[in-house]
Amino acid sequence: MKVVHIFKDYYPPTTGGIEQHMNLLCRKLAADMQVDVLVPSRSTRRVREFIEGVRVLRVPEFGRYASTPLCLTAALELRRLRPDIVHLHFPNPMGDIAYLLAAAKVPLVITYHADIIKQKAFLPVYRPILKCIFRKAHKIIFSAAENVTSSSVPVDCRAKITVIPFAVDPKAFTPDASEAAEIERLRRQQPGGLVLFLGAARYYKGIEILLQAMIQVQGRVILAGRETEHEALKKRAERLGVRTKVSFWGEVSESQRRILLNAADVFVLPSIDRCETFGIVQLEAMACGKPVISTDLPTGLRSVNRHMVTGLVVPPGDPCALAQALNLLLSREELRTNLGANARRHVELHFRVEDMVQRTKEVYYEVLQK
Repeated sequence: MKVVHIFKDYYPPTTGGIEQHMNLLCRKLAADMQVDVLVPSRSTRRVREFIEGVRVLRVPEFGRYASTPLCLTAALELRRLRPDIVHLHFPNPMGDIAYLLAAAKVPLVITYHADIIKQKAFLPVYRPILKCIFRKAHKIIFSAAENVTSSSVPVDCRAKITVIPFAVDPKAFTPDASEAAEIERLRRQQPGGLVLFLGAARYYKGIEILLQAMIQVQGRVILAGRETEHEALKKRAERLGVRTKVSFWGEVSESQRRILLNAADVFVLPSIDRCETFGIVQLEAMACGKPVISTDLPTGLRSVNRHMVTGLVVPPGDPCALAQALNLLLSREELRTNLGANARRHVELHFRVEDMVQRTKEVYYEVLQK
């Protein structure tokens, strides 16, 4: 069996949640089938790579418009790959169009990662393609049932939906000896408690709310991830009077990621918009035995973090509620420890990589039989 996964980026180098989910899924699937990934190269070059058993083809890209890559050769490359199954990661108009032009008779699986919100002004143009692509799909995968209701999937296509939760491998977050020493050093530097935010500085992540909350919090927070070192965030922290409480790390390596997740006392994901459909990074923190503070959005966030079981859940966009939750966990070590232990078990029981991979393979076999 040959499966081609299509999205607008892939890890490495892009470290977003979708890209890292694709990397983990594709690596594990590649043990039993041929897996190709078709993505833009973020340049005008055509690049072929072989990454941990996965064939990655990065096609020339001529800019992005409304976050959509312009890749004139994507359809041609997809036709040349001659897949048995195409697996689209949605939303990605480039992938949708490439499939319709080059592989419309090939069985189609879609993983629905997020609604189209920021680019909704373009929906009148894009909607006919959406309807066509969902009707062509043999199966549509969601990471959580909570995301189905608000989705763009037409009602008459919803019988095709199946829920397969995302997963992480807890072993991937076990620090080595040198990382363990750095973890201890970081902990010693933060006697008042260390809060971690890890993710790209996108508008829906709620970093502004977190900075406001830090006015009332005695501990320190590290902001890590793409563009978290941006000068505008530093200036905002200065205006709020919390600059000495915030460290701006920017993009971090895999090793630094493990160090931060293990060093933190509390992980926070203060998202303010339903663009945050799952929050895989919560699973990473939980795999390290950390309690999570997340927001009560009507999305898959609710399926990951359970209030007073694996962490705390607060209203979105409420800095006072967020500050209260942070202070509660930072001041009560026993509660942190218990919630963190529950969080680790929650990942091990309900978000297993083996289950995600096996259920995805079952979807492929079902689609081929049809």
